[in-house]
Amino acid sequence: MFFTICIPTYNRAHTIIRALDSLNEQEFKDFEVVIIDDGSTDDTTQVINDYKKTASFEIRYFKKENGGKHTALNVGIKKARGEFFCILDSDDWFKAGALKEMYEECKKIADNDEFSGIMGRSMINGKSLIGNKFPDDPFISSYVDFHFFSGLKYGPFGDCCECNKTNILKQYHFPEPEEAKFVPEAYLFDQVGVKYKLLCTNRVYKNVEYLEEGISNTVDYKTKNIIGFLHHYVSRLDNVFPYVSNLPYKLKVIAWWRYWTAVKMDFNKTGPRVKHIPILGYIVRIGTPILNTLFKFYYKDLARKGR
Repeated sequence: MFFTICIPTYNRAHTIIRALDSLNEQEFKDFEVVIIDDGSTDDTTQVINDYKKTASFEIRYFKKENGGKHTALNVGIKKARGEFFCILDSDDWFKAGALKEMYEECKKIADNDEFSGIMGRSMINGKSLIGNKFPDDPFISSYVDFHFFSGLKYGPFGDCCECNKTNILKQYHFPEPEEAKFVPEAYLFDQVGVKYKLLCTNRVYKNVEYLEEGISNTVDYKTKNIIGFLHHYVSRLDNVFPYVSNLPYKLKVIAWWRYWTAVKMDFNKTGPRVKHIPILGYIVRIGTPILNTLFKFYYKDLARKGR
């Protein structure tokens, strides 16, 4: 089996049919669908059971207690049997012919141990490209490059659609703190990016819809899940930055500022802490109140939403 399409979902019975229909219509059929239901209270189970009766592909459905998307992805990665793993959110859908095009790209790096996978583009509701185009096609990048180098120079690239080798992803795991329902996906994928490259293309594979009830549109979602973000910030400082050369000084300052801000918000002191604090870390800690004021002044809307 070539692809595992993982669909993490929570109370999206009203949109998941569209995602499944986009898979049913694919010409390429060498894939399985693994749906991880993160404790839905709507009729998702019935919708999936009904759909399985006529689907042209294998659907494996697992329901778990609500813990957040990151916990659903942990289960999905563990259950995956395909050679490549692709995340399809339950409110998104593939464009016609996407899997065949993705297969062609994946085959180029399937036997190359330097690459974790491939990355293509997404559109908003099939109308406009999300983010700027990659400067070349194909474009050799990585999650680290994507977030800290080319993404700043040529981007922002925005939400993309990627497939990674399943055997690589199985080596990583999202933390599952009880105090948070959200851990940024970059927690895991930046660690992948330290070791592996991505083959990127400007081909569009996926359509995205940003629903009002989505977590990215929720006010104070960061504040409410600060422990999850703290895991992410600690991982960047402990597991990513030490292995990245020529990292812009400004990004190091921002990383430490975000860490110290999150530490202050961790009132019960239950979150993780960095293993080693360099001189820069202590300097930023002293200057954090000033940086907080500047952020609130220049980014009023983001500050209001708890970003």
